[in-house]
Amino acid sequence: MKKLILLFAPILLTGCIMDYTDYRMSVINNSQARIAVEVSNDTTKRTNNEIAYYISESIAPSDTSLISKSGENAWLEYIKQSKSKSLYIYVFSTDSLAKYQRGGADMSYLPGNKKYLKRLEYSLDELTATNWQIMYK
Repeated sequence: MKKLILLFAPILLTGCIMDYTDYRMSVINNSQARIAVEVSNDTTKRTNNEIAYYISESIAPSDTSLISKSGENAWLEYIKQSKSKSLYIYVFSTDSLAKYQRGGADMSYLPGNKKYLKRLEYSLDELTATNWQIMYK
């Protein structure tokens, strides 16, 4: 019985250690305002995240933020699941997000009602060409 346990112990330990996250995407804020971003593979999909989350994850002027997705090639799989084979990046002013939050709005309302500064659309080829760096000016 001891041999059986020792045989499976390395497999169990290896399985627990290998947790992949895809960090290939980054957003570079070349504007003068603090921004927050929402990334989606569908223009009709809405998020359940709270506005406070986006404010806490905001990107300062002249700063860069890595945008991660759980999974080894998660961003590639996410794009493949898209009807248009594209990613949509919604850019919000954190000042505006704070006002919407005080007014009782939630993130599921904002993109559908065009309450963003800009919506960017990228195909896989475009993301590859930019080395997965999204620049907001």
